[in-house]
Amino acid sequence: MFPVAHPTSLTKHASVSYPFYVRFSACWMPPPSRSPLRTLAYAPLSELDADAYAAGTKDEAVRRFGHLPESDYTPESVRWMIRDEVAEGLSSGTLAVLALADAETDRFVGSLVLFDVSSEAAEVGFWIHPDARGAGHARRGLELASRFARNSGLRTLTARTLLENKASQRCLTNAGFREVERAVGTTPAGQCEELFHYRRDLKPTAQWPLATERLRLRPHNADDAEWLHELYSRPDVARYLLDEPWTAEVTHDKLTERLAKTDIDGETGALALVIEHDGVPIGDVALWLTDHEHRQGEIGWVLDPAHGGQGFASEAVRAVLALGFDHYRLHRITAQMDARNSASAALARRVGLRLEAHHVQDWFSKGEWTDTLIFARLTSENIRR
Repeated sequence: MFPVAHPTSLTKHASVSYPFYVRFSACWMPPPSRSPLRTLAYAPLSELDADAYAAGTKDEAVRRFGHLPESDYTPESVRWMIRDEVAEGLSSGTLAVLALADAETDRFVGSLVLFDVSSEAAEVGFWIHPDARGAGHARRGLELASRFARNSGLRTLTARTLLENKASQRCLTNAGFREVERAVGTTPAGQCEELFHYRRDLKPTAQWPLATERLRLRPHNADDAEWLHELYSRPDVARYLLDEPWTAEVTHDKLTERLAKTDIDGETGALALVIEHDGVPIGDVALWLTDHEHRQGEIGWVLDPAHGGQGFASEAVRAVLALGFDHYRLHRITAQMDARNSASAALARRVGLRLEAHHVQDWFSKGEWTDTLIFARLTSENIRR
């Protein structure tokens, strides 16, 4: 099965979500209670999906680009396939045929397959039901496939697609796959075609907490509301930020957002970390993607003024910059700030960020026009340091 994705009209979303486990080689993936992406769910293909699966395979684009092993699928043949080769593949760890579904409506939107499984790698293929195209399901499905494979102990995912399938090529690139070659190969349907070959290396999930010489950086948790409100409700802290001082309600909303920001390669594209010193939260630092395809990100930080002047913010920012370049393989990281914030500008220079621009009166904030400083660093500069 090869990638099939088209930016055409969308009717409704679709979804399926069942607890399950899958084994690849000797590694078992624990059963999830719910799929990890908010708008899309995944689970082993079920007999309940047979009608929708069979109907989707009738689509001309699926037939052309999907290279399905069988020439025709009926609901009954799909049920037989699920009971036989799909069940056997899950049991043996050699094949995973998954249903993609909308997390709200629980209706089938497509299929995702991991095949040609070795101890460290597998190939991924996918197709999206014609009634569900244009909603980003393909990209999210590839992210689910990457998490699924990584959690099952695999280190690499590969994919192949036809030269004329531009939509799938964009989906693969946006999902972190890179083109490695163009070569003639045999498709799962047994046809000889010229294909683009793609690869995504699956890095391990970052381990938390991240320890520095004096600090501990960790994702947010529900107990962070009190200190966040105390810090961000202060007018002196909010002075150079985009937000007004936080109310209790705003704090609740902001914390809810931050709880989901645990991986810049996840659905939020962001990482929000608490800075702790001797077990006490003293600020936070965030890293988020601004361009997923070309691996560019932005960093921001806030420190409690009571803990200023001791190098804590610099220590935390250096650690997250290293995480961005070394773990997430970002090409470029920027930092933007109010030009009046001389302390943050000095910190940016200390950690090796280079001033690239001074925009004059480009941002209207808190009743006045303000200037913006833009700092940046490239991964090549990071290597030289």
